[in-house]
Amino acid sequence: MTATPPDNATLRRRHRLQAVGADGALALTVALVAVFCAWPIVAMLARSLDGGPAAAAARFAKVLGDSSPLIANSLFCGMLAAALSCAVALAVAVVGAFGPRRLGTAARGAALLSMVSPPFLASLAYIQLFGRRGLVTHGLLGLSCDPYGWLGIVVMQGLFFCAVNVMLLQASISRIDRRLMAAAADLGASGTRVFLDVVMPLVRPTLAACFLLTFVRSVSDYGTPVVIGGAFETVASRIYVQLTGYGDLAGAAVLNICLLACAVAAYGARRHLDAKAERLVAGTMGEGDAGTWRLTGPAAAVLSCVACAFAAFVAVLYLAIVRCAFVRGMGWGAPFTLENFRHLVDFDLAPLGRGMAYGALAALVGCALGAAVAYFCHRRHVAGSPLLSFAAAMPYMLPGTCLGLGYILSFNSGPLKLTGTGAVIVAVLAARQLTVSVDAFSNALGQVPRDLDRAAADLGAGELTCFSSVLWPNLREAVAVSLLNGFSSAMMAYGAVVFLVAPSTKTGIVQLFDALSGGRYGYAAAIAVVLIAITLAVDLVSWRLAGRGRR
Repeated sequence: MTATPPDNATLRRRHRLQAVGADGALALTVALVAVFCAWPIVAMLARSLDGGPAAAAARFAKVLGDSSPLIANSLFCGMLAAALSCAVALAVAVVGAFGPRRLGTAARGAALLSMVSPPFLASLAYIQLFGRRGLVTHGLLGLSCDPYGWLGIVVMQGLFFCAVNVMLLQASISRIDRRLMAAAADLGASGTRVFLDVVMPLVRPTLAACFLLTFVRSVSDYGTPVVIGGAFETVASRIYVQLTGYGDLAGAAVLNICLLACAVAAYGARRHLDAKAERLVAGTMGEGDAGTWRLTGPAAAVLSCVACAFAAFVAVLYLAIVRCAFVRGMGWGAPFTLENFRHLVDFDLAPLGRGMAYGALAALVGCALGAAVAYFCHRRHVAGSPLLSFAAAMPYMLPGTCLGLGYILSFNSGPLKLTGTGAVIVAVLAARQLTVSVDAFSNALGQVPRDLDRAAADLGAGELTCFSSVLWPNLREAVAVSLLNGFSSAMMAYGAVVFLVAPSTKTGIVQLFDALSGGRYGYAAAIAVVLIAITLAVDLVSWRLAGRGRR
């Protein structure tokens, strides 16, 4: 017997129900983005204008006047860190594409390893290696150097912000037709001239976008200046002190406006540069017929040396962190101990487990909301799609201090009083990485022909059925990317979380930051080793499962 197809009335009723469900999903998506992405920023802006226009103008003038040295310090460190990060990332990306395979793999691995830890964690190893009693400065060279100041901030931020730049530059280089380089070489150009005259012009917009991205991340990072800056203060570290030490929300809001303006300007400039980069490589054919072209000459030697030095330095830093976790004190003669791990197991396992739970929940929420935003903005193109997409991107492009202060002001009273609960931690972690999920799902949806939607509709499928049965099976890779990035980022996120945690909601990364800023280096190293091991294990298992699924 064959099933009787539904009559027209049943189909119309089903379509109406699915249309109502889709409209409800759209309303819920808009509400969540408005409340957890846009409203905190509006609340922070409103707080900076407390007391009326005259009082706000006086407050802005006083705070900005008093903070002019801090603004200069932030600009100084941001420019240097961005330049260092882009130079190293360019070397790693070029060597990975055109250089020795083993060296390229090692350098890319070092860059990816730096993604699973915040830059302030590297400050721990920097102090262990180059501090007054450092293994290198004092142990090997007999020197007593002060590791605190702008140099440590620039080095740590520059090296540990280059991982994202490496990925962006690799994507740009992969779209270049290598036949262009081969043709230039056939015309007599040396490897260095090919690099300077062919490769560099094509990746220059992406390199400029990387510079802007790193600059914003540098000026908004307060963890590294707090840990290793010493007396050298930046705008972000002053905001941290004002919020945690003095409770000056209005003054912190004014300083956050400066960071907000930098972030929005950089975001707009980066979108323009990304579009320019796409136009430059439009129509290229990737590897082409000359995929064996390799970089040679002085450029190859210089870039290989930079990539090798970067890989070695990152490896030494992480080895120093592991060593610090298993010794008592500093110096080469420090005795072996397991006391740091015993203390962690006996007293502080709860924050680690709590961080994993928050990370998993944030990844699930971010994945679901990212899929909805991508569908409504880039598939259905609902009214106001650009505004919804921009609002979803705001938490990612804003400094953690901005987002943290916005959440404090938004959810500290009223019907949505969430401060002090785990819900606000999950919300800020999900919002922070929402745009990554949106981008992943948008790219995946762009690869699914729209004819499939129309064919399903012609066969009687409603909107929800079309999404669940036609589109969703093609989004599995995007789901994996979204979940993996959401969990890994949440495990190491501290920028906004530090301002929102209570003793009952403290996470592992906040425990690490407190231990490190308090000078408990061995205990901080033990927490770092466990966090990195958990994150890497989850990443490796996910990659293995994703690879098996593709096969």
